[in-house]
Amino acid sequence: MKIPEYAKISPLPLKTLNWMARERIVHDPLRESDIIGLKMLEQVWRKREILRIQLAGFSKKRRLKLIETADVATKWERYAFSRFQNITPGKRLLMERVIDEIELTFGFVLKPSHIKKLYLIRKKVYNLRHSQKRYKNSLPGQKKFLKTGKQ
Repeated sequence: MKIPEYAKISPLPLKTLNWMARERIVHDPLRESDIIGLKMLEQVWRKREILRIQLAGFSKKRRLKLIETADVATKWERYAFSRFQNITPGKRLLMERVIDEIELTFGFVLKPSHIKKLYLIRKKVYNLRHSQKRYKNSLPGQKKFLKTGKQ
């Protein structure tokens, strides 16, 4: 059975199955032994207990980064995410520059739907940075000063 056919009847995403084939974990077309292994994997796929054990091996910083970028699907989107995230405070990064960098680096012309996705990524990074600033400013044990001039 070919991988795209199997993906239609399996809870495992096609992207995951293709990755497994590239990494030579399974064959394409799938052999009987591959199907047996995939059936077992389907039984534990997305189970909270298994995910918790796997994530426990990551540092908290790495887990948070994984959560932040879980919905950033492609390499060029991850590139844009990190590009926006790594700009120094006070500096500006023009969208045209990011578009040019992506087109040059990844070798394709961005369509309007891709550019719309870039704006969403930029907004997501902005919101993450803003929420991290608020979190840092509200840590317990920090002295809060009133702006009354009587400090």
